[in-house]
Amino acid sequence: MYGGAAAYTGRVPLRWISLLLIAFSAPAQDCAVCHAAIAQSYRKTPMALSSGRVGTGLVTETFGKAAFKHERTGYSYRAFQDASRLLFAFGKHGGPENIRELAYFIGSGAAARSYLLESGGFLFQAPVAYYARGKQWNLAPAYDRYAYPFLGRPIVPGCLQCHASRLQPIAHTLNGYAAEPFLEGGVGCERCHGPGAAHAANARKDNIVNPARLAVEERDSVCEQCHLTGAVRVLRAGRQADGFIAGERLRDHTVVFVRQGAAPDMRVTSHVENLAQSACKKAVGPKLWCGTCHDPHTVPAASERAAWFRAKCQSCHTPKSCKVSANDANADCAGCHMARNPVADAEHVVYTDHSIPKLPRPRSVSPSSTAPLVPWGRGNTLDRDLAVAYAIVAPRDPQAPDARRAFELLGKLAPQSSMDSQVLLYLADLTQRRGNTAAAIRLYEQAIRNDPGQLTGSVNLGAIRMESGEYAEAIRLWRDALRKNPGLVLVRTNMALALLRTGDRAAAEAELAQAAAFEPGLAIPEQIRKELRR
Repeated sequence: MYGGAAAYTGRVPLRWISLLLIAFSAPAQDCAVCHAAIAQSYRKTPMALSSGRVGTGLVTETFGKAAFKHERTGYSYRAFQDASRLLFAFGKHGGPENIRELAYFIGSGAAARSYLLESGGFLFQAPVAYYARGKQWNLAPAYDRYAYPFLGRPIVPGCLQCHASRLQPIAHTLNGYAAEPFLEGGVGCERCHGPGAAHAANARKDNIVNPARLAVEERDSVCEQCHLTGAVRVLRAGRQADGFIAGERLRDHTVVFVRQGAAPDMRVTSHVENLAQSACKKAVGPKLWCGTCHDPHTVPAASERAAWFRAKCQSCHTPKSCKVSANDANADCAGCHMARNPVADAEHVVYTDHSIPKLPRPRSVSPSSTAPLVPWGRGNTLDRDLAVAYAIVAPRDPQAPDARRAFELLGKLAPQSSMDSQVLLYLADLTQRRGNTAAAIRLYEQAIRNDPGQLTGSVNLGAIRMESGEYAEAIRLWRDALRKNPGLVLVRTNMALALLRTGDRAAAEAELAQAAAFEPGLAIPEQIRKELRR
């Protein structure tokens, strides 16, 4: 996640601050006043149970398999309960054990549940997760790549928006929130029905959104806001944090790009893409959508599941069209044609294959494609959105195809994009990687002037200033970054080195102490150790 620059700072991924955020205006209990039966049913669905403070909602965790070891790093982990708190501990054999509280959960637990750490009003992802398959605890997705228990992955509003409602982020921070980061756990009614205040005051069909009555693109956008992964998603220029609202077209707010000609992998939220690959969808087109088979307000009981979905299938297919159904009135259509398979972006979990294959087949994880990026679905895209998309997926090699495409497109845009901080920051990063530090500095400085909430420019420009011996300026930039995300421990340790070189040993040691307290598994870089011993 961080590069190995001489200053140990690395680069902050700009994608952290370009994710979609949705704001809401009315709690679900307002809707329940008139829609009591629907509300009662909905409260039991995975969407309604997709987030909350630990200790609320339906508890699904067990602790029979709560201890595990990550062999590659040598760290052991265990999860346990202490009164009303859920905690996890980590450490190496013979070393001290560190304990952290898991403050919030993300995920209903039907497949898995992740957890959030809270520190000084800032949210971070915990490195442990609970997996329903096998009822086991293990590392959270992608955490096996780290050499230590990484506690500093920030939870930006875009991480929360598909799991929680009525978020309360603090402006000009990356992952800072009010005392209650979200006022409503789970996916609230307004996610799919739009703002409800007017309807609550005067209930009419024309002042609330019913997705089933919308035009096709607007209807599908309601589901696509959370169930369309793509290769990359780009927030359009000028769009504010309130983002997409049900009833609008998603592409007017966020452009989803896919690889041209590449079949999508099975991913946690790739349902829309996979359905588009199915023979069923290709045959009937817009007639088949998520609402054809799913009632978002209820989930059939396990004993009723086969019959529920068989009825959906037989609304198009007669029993005679399937040898199994022709001989078995209780055939499980989904069990045969929508098998549950592993996904590419999370271990230990399986999800339903919405590509509806005629015969069951394992879904393998395909390698990353270098095919061109194209917008998903309808309409064209702007050069700006395509340039940002390539920059997001560009690997570290500046000569790789995606990086070359990004650099070329961003370079053409820069003269007329002097106020688009996202364009400037991505171009600055690619320019710096190509060795043109002077040009990168100018781009970073312009982006910082444009956007007081940006973080990437402060971190990366601070590293440049550090390497050129401008320690005071590096410290100033990094203090600005740490106000927006105090979990940047590599920035903090590097700032300690800058402080040492300005002669402020006490401040340097204080920064190192904060870094060690936040991230006890992170070793202090040897260069800083040498300077401390002088």
